[in-house]
Amino acid sequence: MNDVEANLAELEFLTTPAPRVFCGFSINLPKRVEALQGSCVFIPCTFDVDQQYVTELTEDSKRIWYKDRYFPTVVFDSSSPDTASLKGEIFGTPTEKNCTTRFDNVRQSDKGSYFFRLEASGGLKLSYNNKPEYKVEIAVIDSPPEPTVSLFKDQQKVKGVMEGSSVNLRCSTKIFCSSRPANLTWSSSPEHLLNESVTQQLRQEQTELISDLIFTVTNRHHLANFTCTVTHQLQEQVTKHKSRTLRVQYAPKNTSAHVSASGFVLEGRSVTLSCSSDANPPVLYYTWYRDTEEPLKPVQSGQNLTISNTDPTHSGRYVCTAQNEHGAQNASVMLDVQCEYQEALLIYSVITISDFRFQTLYTDIY
Repeated sequence: MNDVEANLAELEFLTTPAPRVFCGFSINLPKRVEALQGSCVFIPCTFDVDQQYVTELTEDSKRIWYKDRYFPTVVFDSSSPDTASLKGEIFGTPTEKNCTTRFDNVRQSDKGSYFFRLEASGGLKLSYNNKPEYKVEIAVIDSPPEPTVSLFKDQQKVKGVMEGSSVNLRCSTKIFCSSRPANLTWSSSPEHLLNESVTQQLRQEQTELISDLIFTVTNRHHLANFTCTVTHQLQEQVTKHKSRTLRVQYAPKNTSAHVSASGFVLEGRSVTLSCSSDANPPVLYYTWYRDTEEPLKPVQSGQNLTISNTDPTHSGRYVCTAQNEHGAQNASVMLDVQCEYQEALLIYSVITISDFRFQTLYTDIY
């Protein structure tokens, strides 16, 4: 039999529908796995055989992978792994019904569809390829993807997180080679945020590496950037970054009030009182009060309070209230309005006393 006849015979054997007695045979494996060129690929896989054939499974049973082309080609055979076109390892044993596999140093030419074949004693030989879901597609990419940075699902539905709430910022990246997992690190801007009561948790799952940042947010976290960096250990180190800006909602803070003029204000002059506050969402209402009245009554709304023609009755403490949907905060400032004629009288008195002292000194000298 020449090579073509052998291939045709193999093709006929591999594609012949399974008889009814094989109804208990099945295999579980992903429809698609992604491999990074130059790295390895991990294929989780378990199989089952009809109960009447369980006794035929032995430690020496062959576990074989075929690449599914026009002529299916053996790419890995557990009985001779060193001669296979794909190097790697099948984990566990046939009696454990394990076909989980790692292929090393994957190349672009290795992309394609693969199926599993079992050859045991007693004539049990079966290719798991009679259903589309029994095959796995290996896709090969040239460069690792960026990591994914996100909040938990229940926090993704709102525009921001509330101050005082606990958040979980998660970074995840695919594991292409479990024997050489990637490395995840966090950084923040401002830098000090990672040093303030932040819990970091790192865990490795079957196909993902996950790092969680758990902390309680304050207004200082608003618009802060958190960056996750993943480093893949290939022939050369390859790094990828992904950032997320945290948006925090909080009530007014650092509210302050001040007068446009320093010191006192002369009667009849104009003066402006200003109020400012830090809040997210921004302050919705600014309201001014005079604390000389009980209870306090609003004088005017708005961030600025302008008094055009002042008189001494305007003197006193003014209270500004900044308010948004999450709360309010007060700040106060003193306004001192003095009569203009009192200032002139004070200057005249000083000059008179100075003249008197000068005359007394002159008399003593002569």
